[in-house]
Amino acid sequence: MASLPIAVVATVTIPSVCCAQQVQNQPQAAKVTRSATKITSNDDLKDHLIAEEKASWDLAIKQNAISYKALHAPDFFTVSGTGITNRELSEDSALDSNVHFDQCDLSEFSVRFVAENAALITYRAKAAGNDHGKAFQLDSYASSLWMKRDGKWLNVFYQATPASAH
Repeated sequence: MASLPIAVVATVTIPSVCCAQQVQNQPQAAKVTRSATKITSNDDLKDHLIAEEKASWDLAIKQNAISYKALHAPDFFTVSGTGITNRELSEDSALDSNVHFDQCDLSEFSVRFVAENAALITYRAKAAGNDHGKAFQLDSYASSLWMKRDGKWLNVFYQATPASAH
């Protein structure tokens, strides 16, 4: 399966693809309406960051490249079983039009503030679909590091580890 370094997004007031059927043939430049969130507490910030993570999954699945890429810092990178991947290759993989999701479920979210302007989001991702003509199932634990830069929270790192069958 193509490395799915989906940062998201995944993830706001847009209809969630994760937990729902995929919308196919979405124009890449389609604009996704995301509500402005007024952040007044750490709980609000946690909710906002989880929504952004979920949005990144939705945007990648819907092939909305412009909005998906806008969530990443210039130095964004991913780590997977195949190694360390830079922003450009990570985004290309996540936006691969030959990968289609039939279902996607994100759960067990936790947000830990690791510095004043840095938050680590961890969660579980379960998905199924088709990758270049082959069916796939994904069950992993994921982590994303979001940092506030120039007043905006951006994803700088994503990593996923396959969940083991107990």
